[in-house]
Amino acid sequence: MGRSKLTCELFKLKGIKSLDDVKKYILKRSHSEPLKISSRDNKIPESLPQEELNFYFTWGEVSEPNEMKLFEKNEEGSVEYLFVPADIEYTKRKKKDSAGNLLPKVDRVNYAQIMTYFFCINNSVHLIISSPNEIHVNRVKKLVGLQYISKLDENYVMPPDLFNWLFYKYIQNNGELDSKLMLMNIGGFIGNTGDEHNIFKGTSDQTSELIITKAFISNGETLRTITARLKNEDIDIVFTIDDLSNTQIFFNQSEKIKLFEAEDDGVFFIIYLYSQLIPKLKSLYNNSSAQFLKKEKSEFSEEIGLEVIESIIIQNSLSLKEVTKLFDRPIELHEKIYNE
Repeated sequence: MGRSKLTCELFKLKGIKSLDDVKKYILKRSHSEPLKISSRDNKIPESLPQEELNFYFTWGEVSEPNEMKLFEKNEEGSVEYLFVPADIEYTKRKKKDSAGNLLPKVDRVNYAQIMTYFFCINNSVHLIISSPNEIHVNRVKKLVGLQYISKLDENYVMPPDLFNWLFYKYIQNNGELDSKLMLMNIGGFIGNTGDEHNIFKGTSDQTSELIITKAFISNGETLRTITARLKNEDIDIVFTIDDLSNTQIFFNQSEKIKLFEAEDDGVFFIIYLYSQLIPKLKSLYNNSSAQFLKKEKSEFSEEIGLEVIESIIIQNSLSLKEVTKLFDRPIELHEKIYNE
């Protein structure tokens, strides 16, 4: 794959229990979208064959099924997967020539090839559509069959405080999540992560030291998206993830540490991230969440809140007299500060 990053949107499939079901019920499908014609041109279809009046969504060459062993020693099993391109036809903006005649389809059609990945884990089959363009994602969903696409299952929904916990572990524990998994870097996204056409609006160069992220967390807010670099004995990967496990994988900044029998590095990063690293992060958080939510979260918020205040004072060359003006504010603020 020649791209520098891979954008992935995740879906759970319903009524599909195996990769054999994927082949039987999904990969034999096709979908067509009709040419949209204004009312004044409604006589055009009478003279055109169906091929000229429709845009077709079809499947390309299907890979052989493959599997990847799970890395946890206490887990027996593997994840099975296959991948296949979705070939999408869609209309260009220009549909007519200068005389107002409908152009031949070849002159008014665009083509896109969108990679899709199907993987089976824990008796569930998931679909990954790799495209930053939400319109293309929706087209692929129609090809898959909307009746097969379900809501994301709980295994891939991020708990509300997981990203804040990762930020905490990076600051307080030098990024050590367990004896084998290290959080080498983490950056915070603040605000929305998607728009009409793009799953992610952009990537962030912020690191955990940036004061804006600390201010955000210390003010009681929850990170909805992060960019992280994770490393273990198998892989060193940089990726962005949101609370629904949609991701961007920074392909050129990631590497396999061990040799794996994967057809393509991009395939490996996608399957490894979804079958192993994301479930691992959730497991580690679930084992630590009680202590974090009971004690560590509030202590951490207070600590980084003081760092934010100190940074603002230094950045703005504030004097002690100017800072103490806060306590001369209306009585509501005064009482709030002393009562907490």
